[in-house]
Amino acid sequence: MTPAQIENVVSMLVGAAVCALLAYGWIHRSDRWINPENGLGYGLGIFGGSMMLLLLVYPFRKRIRMLAGIGSVGFWFRFHMVLGLIGPVAILYHARFSWGALNSAVALGAMLVVSGSGLVGRYFYSRIHRGYSGRKLEVRALLKDMHDDLDRLADLGHEGMVIRARLEPFEQRTVIAGAGFWTSAWSVVSLGLGTRLAMRQLRGDLAALQGGAAHLDRTRLMALSADYLDAVRHAAEFAFYDRMFRLWHLFHLPLFYILVVTAIIHIVAVHMY
Repeated sequence: MTPAQIENVVSMLVGAAVCALLAYGWIHRSDRWINPENGLGYGLGIFGGSMMLLLLVYPFRKRIRMLAGIGSVGFWFRFHMVLGLIGPVAILYHARFSWGALNSAVALGAMLVVSGSGLVGRYFYSRIHRGYSGRKLEVRALLKDMHDDLDRLADLGHEGMVIRARLEPFEQRTVIAGAGFWTSAWSVVSLGLGTRLAMRQLRGDLAALQGGAAHLDRTRLMALSADYLDAVRHAAEFAFYDRMFRLWHLFHLPLFYILVVTAIIHIVAVHMY
């Protein structure tokens, strides 16, 4: 199995374990052993709150030189994701899956929003990075793949040049895909439809061309065209998800700070009253 496949399997197993814990906690939410005011339930609240607070280590690592040399980006990313799953589960057990008083409801709601935001961010992250390594995909590499495919088409004679002329406009549409949010979103949709329509038209072009290459060359022409159009879609999707990830960053950290404030208010209110 490739590293990416292993990561997917591990993510699925972790997700299944979290869902099982949530289901168990929901079924037994009324049991006496879970009491938010003392015992195990109280301890789970402290544990979950501590896990959520430790989430700050990941963004601080990027800004504090002392932490930057400790561990790899992949390690800290995994650590951040694990804490972001364990913390909310523990707090939900602590809260007995109910809103409780006003200060409790606000803190719990903030935590759920932050957790949901984290899952969305994880999805965007997976679309623009190579696994947990933290190594970002590069548009240059995607465009180079497109250029290589076009060059191979040009080497296949007249038919290749005709197909290259039809495909070249897609490159410019890919380059401008990251110009803005709506531009990126529309590029993903329009290029997805456009490239599939282009493949149908190319089949007609190849059938109409006279005195062309052998059947093997025609097959290769279609294969190279398909590779190029796949690279076009990939580059447009990258531009879209890269912009979405940037926008997500603008909201996620402020939401987390709101969570910290509401959690502190909740702790103070519980112990004072």
